[in-house]
Amino acid sequence: MRNDFLKVSSKRILFSAAFASAICIGAPSEAFAHTESVQTVLQTGTVKGTVVDGTGEPVIGANIMVKGTTNGTITDIDGNFTLNNAKGTLVISFIGYKTQEIAVKGNETNLKIVLKDDSELLDEVVVVGYGTQKKATMTGSVTVVNDKMLENKGTMASPVQALQGQVPGVIITRSSSAPGDESWGMSLRGKVSANATDPLVIIDGVEYESVNELRLLNPSDIESMNFLKDASASIYGAKAAGGVVLVTTKKAKDNKVRVDYNGSVTGKFIGLTPKLMSLDEWASSVVDARTNDGYGDDDTWMRYAKLALAYKNQYIDMAHSVNPFGTAFSDVADFVFFDTNWHDIMWGQAVSTQHELAVSGGSDKSKYRLSLGYMFDDSNLKWGENNNNRYNLRLTNTFKLSDKSSIESVIAYNRQDQVAPSQLGAALTTNAQQPGFPSATANGKPYAWGTWGAPNWYCELGGENKLKVSAINISESFHYSFYKDFSLHITAGYNTSTAVRDTQKKSIDWYNYAGNKLVRTSPLESESSYAKTNARTDFYSLSGHLDWNHLFADVHDVKVMLGMQYNMKEYEYTYLRTLGILPSLEIPNSSNDLVYLNGDGNSSSKWQEAVLSYFGRVNYNYKSKYMLEAQFRYDGSSKFQPENRWVAYGGVSAGWRISEEAFMKSLEFVDELKLRASYGSVGNQSGIDRYDGAQLYSFKPGSGILLGNGKVSYMDTNGKLPSFDRTWERIHNYNIGLDFGFLHNRLRGSVDLFWKQNNNMLIDVIYPGILGDKAPKGNHGKLKAHGWEGALNWSDKIGKVNYHVGATFTYATNNLVDNGGSGAIESGVRSNREGYPLNSVFGLRYCGKIQTEEQLKKYEGRYADNNTIGIAKNMLRLGDNMFEDVNKDGRLDYNDYVYLGTDDPQVQFSINLGAEWNGVDISAVFQGAGKRTIWRENSTWRVPMRAVYQNSSNQHIGNTWSQENPNAHFPSLTNKGDVNNYNYQCSSWSVEDGSYIRLKNVTLGYNLPASLLAKTKILSKARVYVSGSDLWEHSNINDGWDPEASRTVDNAKRFPFLRTVTFGLNLTF
Repeated sequence: MRNDFLKVSSKRILFSAAFASAICIGAPSEAFAHTESVQTVLQTGTVKGTVVDGTGEPVIGANIMVKGTTNGTITDIDGNFTLNNAKGTLVISFIGYKTQEIAVKGNETNLKIVLKDDSELLDEVVVVGYGTQKKATMTGSVTVVNDKMLENKGTMASPVQALQGQVPGVIITRSSSAPGDESWGMSLRGKVSANATDPLVIIDGVEYESVNELRLLNPSDIESMNFLKDASASIYGAKAAGGVVLVTTKKAKDNKVRVDYNGSVTGKFIGLTPKLMSLDEWASSVVDARTNDGYGDDDTWMRYAKLALAYKNQYIDMAHSVNPFGTAFSDVADFVFFDTNWHDIMWGQAVSTQHELAVSGGSDKSKYRLSLGYMFDDSNLKWGENNNNRYNLRLTNTFKLSDKSSIESVIAYNRQDQVAPSQLGAALTTNAQQPGFPSATANGKPYAWGTWGAPNWYCELGGENKLKVSAINISESFHYSFYKDFSLHITAGYNTSTAVRDTQKKSIDWYNYAGNKLVRTSPLESESSYAKTNARTDFYSLSGHLDWNHLFADVHDVKVMLGMQYNMKEYEYTYLRTLGILPSLEIPNSSNDLVYLNGDGNSSSKWQEAVLSYFGRVNYNYKSKYMLEAQFRYDGSSKFQPENRWVAYGGVSAGWRISEEAFMKSLEFVDELKLRASYGSVGNQSGIDRYDGAQLYSFKPGSGILLGNGKVSYMDTNGKLPSFDRTWERIHNYNIGLDFGFLHNRLRGSVDLFWKQNNNMLIDVIYPGILGDKAPKGNHGKLKAHGWEGALNWSDKIGKVNYHVGATFTYATNNLVDNGGSGAIESGVRSNREGYPLNSVFGLRYCGKIQTEEQLKKYEGRYADNNTIGIAKNMLRLGDNMFEDVNKDGRLDYNDYVYLGTDDPQVQFSINLGAEWNGVDISAVFQGAGKRTIWRENSTWRVPMRAVYQNSSNQHIGNTWSQENPNAHFPSLTNKGDVNNYNYQCSSWSVEDGSYIRLKNVTLGYNLPASLLAKTKILSKARVYVSGSDLWEHSNINDGWDPEASRTVDNAKRFPFLRTVTFGLNLTF
């Protein structure tokens, strides 16, 4: 039908092109014209009629055509149409409405067709745990994301990337733009435990390891993603503490062969990142800092800075010159003073591409869909090999064995090849050397100055870190219907993945600027290494459930589901590392035959675990007006001792469709109004070690005391005491929600209030130190969480223009009620303070800068001998920060630390809008976050001139305190560590406001006219588009980093976030 629709003649394209995107609306549904789903017209010849919507308003520009032909027309301004030679089946379609089909056999002069809104909720089916439910009668808080949200986004390392900020209750964060290491994180309604509570991910009925597994999926293979956020998740019991993400992949929808191709090319450009000081700015800052610290013109660094300005863009070769600093800098071969822009040296533009091809079709007995995908994501890092490749193959088959039985089969292969420089940490450290040094010698070799080496060469010559991940996923589902109301469903799943990592750390020779003298070798040849790891995971799953449903007296709808499931996971990890390697060999090797089986925190391991579960659900609704649901799950885990192994979880929910009440019928503007409430419990075992209750030991051969001629072997505990009484954490979820649709569902939305309680959270328990080993965690902690979320959408049309405007909002916070005693009061990011959220930031309260000598004398006199925050006598200067004595006890100490916020964004929101006209569509998404406090404790860049020999961001230039500039943000510059530590300690002055709003995506697309496509004889859809991501943002960040960046910005997390522009093509054959 879709193909036929696009064969409208060019004479009739005037209106139909305006709605060419209607081809994306899905399979046709049967029409109705007041009395019958399929109407038969008794005469042959011309058909005349009117197309109206549910309110009786005419639909202008609706497409009318005879199925299987190019014979068609469109409705006029009054919704009327006339179509000659109309024998057969008419197909009526219009964007925003369900496509309808009507059989005609003769002349009809008064045909009236009523189009149903495509947004109609009554028959919409939503995937939930172990089944589906009608959205209209669903009582849980479930958000559905269809494939439209994943389209036209260009190269995506993970489908999660397209959802950020756009799904209510789903908080998505990132910390890098490194290809393959973006570290996308997902939280459903925030934290519920101090232990990890990532959402449970289930793809086609089979459980997956984590949200990170979604990176291996081809986004075009996803049909829908459903997020279970309240009691609806309790059907998954012990693993659903973080909520549940149900992913359904695409299947063939009809018998006709269909070929889809989606391709895109994405340009990647550097976004927000701190700008380092230039040579002039650094030299000027050195002079200011050294002057403020009391140094004169004879100071070595003062002379160095002035020499750098005098010899800018020149160098002094020590082989032919006298050291201008006498005995200082005796380990350097030259002095180079180039104004090198390290940002431009290290980073540049990059191009990525993504291609997807899908073929589907079949017959009444069997259907298939085969998809192939390829993604190449290049890096904006200009040195060394750094990119990410993804290959996807997915085959989905549906076999109808009989009228009662069928099989659904999904077989997928996914491959990821990722490479990055192995010494990335040395290159991207924020401990940057002072400016002036070149990126290479005069003849293109690695340059070094003393013990410092140009960072780009660590990437270029330091070796590669190669990761190859291969995964095979198999899901086989058998469905059997005993009779109309009773059916059996069995799903067997097997996932296996292998991750092989080869890391070479090569030796590098460094030279003077002339390139004729080797000045150092680092790492040394003996320190070069080859590390190889191999991880294999095998996951087996078998589940089955029985469904029974019956409608009693046409008003009482009852559904019952009972089932059981067994999951087993096996994991094996091997690690070895060799030293003194021959880098040309791409296998582990050693010139001295040294092989290490542990190191860098790695060692080989092997384990398995299993969970056996029983579950069930009962649904009841009366006239689709009053709904009740109850569900349970009984889980047993091999992690626990038998007496603590089994725990039951359950949930209940209710719904009331107020709009179905008789007293609401007079309110014609109300289409849907449903009140929901739910309670459910879910579990978490992430804080539990495997083999809980068993004392584990470590065998250490030949490493004990010296006895005779050698060391003895011995056994020791693994450093942890066993536990015999731990069990799962139990999280109690409460939810109240309201779904609504007004004005013929033009205005739709939902609002949910939620709160959670974790009354047996696993926390560290303190035991007497005489026991030696670390005490096991116990179920003694308590945490509460609460928040609200909402979504609002308005869609309508003005003439030929269809448009929509929408917004989402999420607020989520938590409170640590009991941590077995509140942790010591410390500044910085802490998760152990009772009465505050996890990842809370504590620090001093800033109260201005010291402006006068009188103020300095008074402040220092009061606190120099009465503080624990770093104030010493005669240390402070004019322009330094002052902090408040919050508790008014005359001392500045830890008792004056105040809550400054949390590092977790408590607010996420989005605004989306779009319009379609004559085949042209435009859409935009604004996304943002709020109530986040950032404390980048370990970043040296936030402290200007912390060390005279280091560079930092230039945020302070023109903004440091002086008597002429008393309102400046930064204190006057200094190289004194005690003064900088005092001024830049965690406080309301030094933390950053992580709130922001950004243009997350904007897309302009064009669907080629049906008349043009009809001439090709093979194309039924063609669309071209251009899309931009992260093109603009607004924030109050002062340190130059992107507001989304994590508080740790070294290594891969220093990769700047990007602005991207994508050009794409969608074709359907």
